[in-house]
This record gives sequence, C-alpha cells and structure tokens, in this order.
Amino acid sequence: MQKREDAHKPSAIVPEDYEYVAQECIKVEGIETCEILMMNRAKIEAHMARTGGTYSGHEHGGNCMVCGSVNAIYTVLFYHKKTNSYIRMGSDCAEKCECGNSADFRYFRTAVQDALARKAGLAKAEATLKTLNLSKAWEIHGGTVNGNEESIIRDIVGKLIQYGGLSEKQIAFVGKLLNQIETRPEREAKKAAEAAAAQPCPSGRVEIRGEVLCTKIQESYFGDTLKMLVRADEGFKVWGSVPNSIDPKNGDVVYFMAQVEPSKDDPKFGFFKRPTRAEVVRAAQ
Repeated sequence: MQKREDAHKPSAIVPEDYEYVAQECIKVEGIETCEILMMNRAKIEAHMARTGGTYSGHEHGGNCMVCGSVNAIYTVLFYHKKTNSYIRMGSDCAEKCECGNSADFRYFRTAVQDALARKAGLAKAEATLKTLNLSKAWEIHGGTVNGNEESIIRDIVGKLIQYGGLSEKQIAFVGKLLNQIETRPEREAKKAAEAAAAQPCPSGRVEIRGEVLCTKIQESYFGDTLKMLVRADEGFKVWGSVPNSIDPKNGDVVYFMAQVEPSKDDPKFGFFKRPTRAEVVRAAQ
C-alpha cells in the first residue's frame, strides 16, 4: 500500500483539531428507524448543512478513515475544520486519539445492539407463531384494533419477542383468544338482539328468575358485600346483593323475590334489594 501523506494518518492526528459530531454503525439493515440512529443521523445532516463540508476523500482502505481498519462496525464522525471535511473513525481509534467519550460509545453500541436483538426477536416470534398456526396473532400484534382480546394477544406476543418462547398454556390461550375474536361479530349480534328483545325492568316487589352473569365483591363503609348481575328470563338485567341463602356461580339460574327499582338511564336495567326465597334453580353446565 502506498505510504499515506494525508492530514488524517495516525501519526498526523492532532486531537484538538477534531470536533465530535455523531456516531454511526455500518450494519443497520432493518433497524434504520432505530431512535439512536435517527438522532445521530439528524446531527450529521444539521452539522453538514451548517459547515458545507463533505467527507474526506483521502485513501484509507477501510471503514476507519484514520487507521484503515475494515473491521470497524461502530464508527465516530468528526469534523476537521482546517480541511472543512468529515472523518469517520473506528471507536478504538477515536478513544486512542482522545477524540471521543468512551461512555458515549458504549451507550450508542448498546442501543444499536438492543435494536438488532429486537429485530432478531421479531423475526423469531413471527416464525414461531407461523409454526404454531397462530399467524393471525402476529397480524394483530402489528395492527390497530384495540379490543380486549387484541390487547392481551399483543402483550403475549411482546413477551414472545422479548423472551423467545411461549408456554403451552400461553399457546392455548392465544388460540382461545383468536377464536373469540373470530366469533365476536356473531356474539355481539346475539347480544344486540337480546337487548332489543328484552322487556322493560319492572318496579316494586317482583319475582325474578334468570341467569347469573357475574358476581363481584363491592366495598363500602359497612364492609364488603357480594353483588350479582342477573339477566331475567324476560331479558332485563338487575344488580343487587347476593342473598345469604345461596352461593351462585356465573351461569347458574337463580330464583328470588326482591324490591326492584328501574334505572333512570336504562329502562331495561334495574337494582334490587331485600331479596327473599332465593334458590339456585339450575347450576351452570
């Protein structure tokens, strides 16, 4: 190789003549939008626009424009005011020439490696879901629908990307959620039809027979009270305290008498109190 006579050969470097600009990485395929890369790229563009300088055209034979190393993946860009040019150095040369901060170099390298790891994790996750016949979960992960099932799937796929695998329970759960998403229009249509067909909530002391949709412990100044939501055979729904004589489960059909007051906001919903003669007519299947 011809002996170098340029101003940027190792023996000619004067650290004070080099102004730190930003950092670069030559292997960024697939992570071009990584925040740390975009931030440093913007710094370079702004600096060059201000000085009008260009990259030095001297022969150096490698990625590092000082030592000529071809192995420099992470590089640091400096501005040389005397020649109005930009010189890319490998991080090792930059440190040896006292032209950079090692802590900044490590931070940049770690951020890029994290982005590369995430890229690898994304590829592996997509392949894993395809193998498990759960490709729809990958589509949902990159989608914008914000239903409850979609949110849970995104969370699970995020863990797959991060940790590289799923448990048998998680795989089965994702399959169940995908089925729920597929059947959701049918269930919502059925729910809407039931709501339309429901009779108005009665008022006064009435008999109620219906399905327990859910139970919940409600806190108050007087202590915890177990409440239940019941859909009566007539279609209206009522909410109130579970009678002490029964311990209903979701899906049980119960019977009781109670004082009922319709909601002011929904004529097909009401609140019951002082339930009596309660019994579980049919347990959930």
